[in-house]
Amino acid sequence: MAENARVLARHMFAGGNTAEGFRSFYNHIIGPDAARVIVIKGGPGVGKSTFMKNVADRITQLGQSADFFHCSSDPGSLDGVVFPEIGVALIDGTAPHTVDPRFPGAVDEILYLGDYWNESAIRASRDAIIACTKDISRLFQRAYRFLRTAGDVLDDWSEANAEALMAGPANKIARSVVDQIIETAPVADRPGVERHLFASAITPDGFVNYLETVVAGCNRRYVVRGGPGSGKSTLISRVAARAVECGMDAELFHCSLNPASLEHLVIPSIGAAMITSVEPHEWKPSPHDIADDVIIDMEQCLDPAAVRRNQGIIEYDRKLMHEAMSRAVHFLDEARRAHHFLESFYTPNIDFDAIGELRERTLQRILAVGLH
Repeated sequence: MAENARVLARHMFAGGNTAEGFRSFYNHIIGPDAARVIVIKGGPGVGKSTFMKNVADRITQLGQSADFFHCSSDPGSLDGVVFPEIGVALIDGTAPHTVDPRFPGAVDEILYLGDYWNESAIRASRDAIIACTKDISRLFQRAYRFLRTAGDVLDDWSEANAEALMAGPANKIARSVVDQIIETAPVADRPGVERHLFASAITPDGFVNYLETVVAGCNRRYVVRGGPGSGKSTLISRVAARAVECGMDAELFHCSLNPASLEHLVIPSIGAAMITSVEPHEWKPSPHDIADDVIIDMEQCLDPAAVRRNQGIIEYDRKLMHEAMSRAVHFLDEARRAHHFLESFYTPNIDFDAIGELRERTLQRILAVGLH
């Protein structure tokens, strides 16, 4: 962040398991002005995540900040890491988030870890690999069907609250919040750049979020409360639009279930963040930090009589959505177990010593790019 010189290690997601299926924001991991983008390809169990973790450990030890992008289907693994101060990214380029170089040779390069496996040994397990891969695909499709159900129920819940939303109070809050955050910044000749990502994800471990790290560099925090359909996403959209109009870059974090909805906003240049605090990602900062938070309660924009009329619908939708989410998480966990089994056909047949040498050469090239 511009006003914070300390090293930041932020954790987030560039892709997610959503009601729309797998949704990717991989093109937002690093901007078009990157100095170097290294795309790592190879099959399961070849060490792509470990490769990135080891490089990141070395570079952060040298005082560089990093954005870590976790895998939504196995949050213990990395899908990418960015070192924003030197403009370098390492990205997993395998399915379902296939990434290809935009400027091959000039900026981007591909590392293919499949060059370091024993192909004949892997081919001996051909039938089992094919069967396991098909099983993983079926399990993901089951998970996505339940996520689609959960998304439909969330839409119904949102509509029940939206019927109670009073436009006048909501617009007054929006205008006040825009003025507080953006203040008197003029419209810029060149608009800011939007970066779209996820701060949370629906994973085999349930709902996982790294929100505290995402906003760690922000000293101005606005916490938005209110149920689905209470105008939170619209409020955040309005602030983001104004910031970009005034030339400020903005990081927009989407809902992990309904990616069309915004949940959080970070404006790095002014150290400001908007945080949606609702179940299951309620904002729970330390007692020291919470004293500085500005609370925005969108529930006050709902007509109490209309809310009471729809209370039965809301309670039923809440229960049904949680049940659908639970089933989705079950199948995501089954898919992860199957993926770990698939990795067992590859991992024993990888030359990790050679990959370690490649990792060291890659690290030296990164250091030459940004830390000379």
